[in-house]
Amino acid sequence: MNNIIKTVCLCLLAASVLANGFQSTPMGALYRDMKAGSGEVAATGDVATIHFTGWLEQAGKQGREFFNTRSHGNPVSFVVGTDRVIAGWNEGVVGMRAGGKRLLKLPPSLAYGSRGVDDMVPPDAPLVLIIELLVLEKLP
Repeated sequence: MNNIIKTVCLCLLAASVLANGFQSTPMGALYRDMKAGSGEVAATGDVATIHFTGWLEQAGKQGREFFNTRSHGNPVSFVVGTDRVIAGWNEGVVGMRAGGKRLLKLPPSLAYGSRGVDDMVPPDAPLVLIIELLVLEKLP
């Protein structure tokens, strides 16, 4: 019975989020573009350089900030589609263009899952992220 209640609650939350202008990726990340970029569209195999700010999601809203690359002064680069970053980054960057800014809501399965991250992200925590795609490099 407990799993049924969780499923119903997640479905209601997802319906509410989709009604607020969010779209869904194939794996279930929810996103809304805040600013359109320009140039080529990010795809699997491209190198993306991003700034991001991440918050814990609490009761469907933005909670405590757990990381901000701008505060640390260093953007992050990764090959889209690799397992070197959380799955939500891969899902969330696809379709963006350089200069774009996107709001993401990630379920735990696309974030840090049951392992969490030290004292920053508890296990099974949903996340809210803002990703800014600074540079997109197409690899041959």
